[in-house]
Amino acid sequence: MNRIPFIPSYINNLTIQNGIFSNVTRETFYNVENSSVKILILKNCMIQLISKDAFKGLNKVIEFDLSGNNGLVPEVIAESLHSMSVSRIERLYLTHMELTHLPMNMFAGLISTHISEIYLNHNFIKSLDGEVFRKLIHLRILDLSWTGISDFNYNFAGLSSLETLSLSGTWFSKVPNFCNGNQSYLPNLKRLDLDNSKIDSLFTPFTCLDNLRTLHLMELSLRLLNNNTFSKLRSLEVLNLDRLGTQLQRIEPEAFSSKSLKNLTFSVTSIFYFNEYNIERFHPQSLFFNCNQLEFLDLSDNRFQLTEYHWFQIFKPLKRLKELRLKNAKIEYLPTFKQNIFPVLEELNLASNRISSWKDSEPFDEMKYLRILNLRGNRISLINKTSFPESWNNGKGSLKTLLLVGNPFSCTCGLAWLRQWMDTTSAKNITTDKHVWRCSISNSKVLEYHPMQTFPCLVTYIIPSLMALFAILVTSFICYIFRFQIKLKLYRCKSRRDGYNLISNKGYVYDSFVAYSYNDLNWVKQHLIPKLETLHHLQLCIRDRDFRLGTVFSDHITENIEASRTCLLILSDNFARDKWCKFQLDIANHIGISRGDLSIIPVILKDISFNSLNESIYNVINNTDCMVWSEDGSASELFWKKVVECIPSSYTKNENRDSSASFSIQSFDSEILT
Repeated sequence: MNRIPFIPSYINNLTIQNGIFSNVTRETFYNVENSSVKILILKNCMIQLISKDAFKGLNKVIEFDLSGNNGLVPEVIAESLHSMSVSRIERLYLTHMELTHLPMNMFAGLISTHISEIYLNHNFIKSLDGEVFRKLIHLRILDLSWTGISDFNYNFAGLSSLETLSLSGTWFSKVPNFCNGNQSYLPNLKRLDLDNSKIDSLFTPFTCLDNLRTLHLMELSLRLLNNNTFSKLRSLEVLNLDRLGTQLQRIEPEAFSSKSLKNLTFSVTSIFYFNEYNIERFHPQSLFFNCNQLEFLDLSDNRFQLTEYHWFQIFKPLKRLKELRLKNAKIEYLPTFKQNIFPVLEELNLASNRISSWKDSEPFDEMKYLRILNLRGNRISLINKTSFPESWNNGKGSLKTLLLVGNPFSCTCGLAWLRQWMDTTSAKNITTDKHVWRCSISNSKVLEYHPMQTFPCLVTYIIPSLMALFAILVTSFICYIFRFQIKLKLYRCKSRRDGYNLISNKGYVYDSFVAYSYNDLNWVKQHLIPKLETLHHLQLCIRDRDFRLGTVFSDHITENIEASRTCLLILSDNFARDKWCKFQLDIANHIGISRGDLSIIPVILKDISFNSLNESIYNVINNTDCMVWSEDGSASELFWKKVVECIPSSYTKNENRDSSASFSIQSFDSEILT
């Protein structure tokens, strides 16, 4: 379009977005002149040129927005603003325009106006010269967030009238200097935003901002919170340190020291623990020691695992605190908060924690003025008459709102009191979200559960019986699954009680006990036995050949490992999945520790997949030099040489050993078949 269409006289907000006005002149606004339009928005209209008199007839415009027209250069914008001098303009938006600089005459056309707010965020401006704004004596808000301004290209001179300055997302790496000698460049500044900047240290304290009331420092990558960083901000009331990231390592004792601070938001990620092991990193006794004016405190999204004593140390100085937020703070139990820690607390938010129960009503007995209690999204299953102070139960206390949605309520007879209380006159207005409370098992509404009307609480006897039966079945199942581990534990207990009958060096029956999976038996027959027994005359214990029939298998394993000098493990995926192989390895480990001279020799026959790997095999592989089987000629020769070296021979025949100890592979095959 070349001209904006005629609009009714009563229209005071005109927005044209994503249109095409490459060349804006006074003719463009011919139908809008002398209208009632107070808000004029021309966003993303591909404007490239604006004539000097384009806005001459728009004398009632209060808010003007040219954002998104990145074809405009600063000089053209500066010329066009002269035609706004007859308007009542108060707010100017020049955002997302790819502006790289601000000429000294950028806002000269607005000197005679009452312009109080200028938004230049999301541009490519690399330097800030406050002199550009000096003659705008009514300027109160300046937004330069998400621009390229850095430590080396700024000057706050000329901005003495500012009350709000946003430098979020800029390239400052340290706290800017707001001092002009002993004076302040920004004597009237009340709000400062430095969120998402590159600042990684607050070593330099904030100074020369005597009237600053609100300071936002969200999403900074700080490693340390220094002492007295904010103590020189004499009027500071609101401090936001939300989402500090994963870099924070330490909070010095007086980091939050402030005699004026009333509102503090401080959340880091779960990487920083507030627990008894990190006491020296956050000093609970002095964390808020000099914050006795604090009325609002948000510590959500931190990790708190503190004792009652340390909770007391942290909150004791906060006698004026009215609202405390501890959302998603990994709290597992509710402290008692005794000794009147919160004498005037009105709102307590403990949502999204891990609280399942607390000791009677003790946590709330001292909170005489608590109006709102938020326990949403915890693990609370039962609430009874003693869970809250008696005054809350009869509706005479201070509590006005109780939020419990998202807890897994156990809809049993134990919930009878809560169901009755929900229906009483005193609780109807307190339990504001009771319509969405759910039973954990049936997922039905708690309001639909009537324990005293359906059955006379027969369920009280049925459920424990069913639970006992279920426990017996689960125990039996677990015993069956872990029967090998249980046998090993019993064996160890027996060995501690009776002591081992140690076999002397000369009394060993076997040079090595071979632990292998039945699926790897062919390799044992075709390679291991011919090499070690036939060629090197070593005495091996092969379970499929040497175990006596009619003997308990687990006892036979123990007996033969005790009778062996070493234990040779043939490791593979088959071995890792075989429970008897794991049992043999556990027995060998235990005997090796007790006897002191049983060597465990691991041989990796085939690669073991990660999913099959268990702790016992991992420890053997990780702590012992392993030999890897290979069919390659030279590698195979070296493999057998190392295996033989690891198995010392007894050099003597054991007369009690069956005369078939030396045998041919054919006889072993026939024995296995039998």
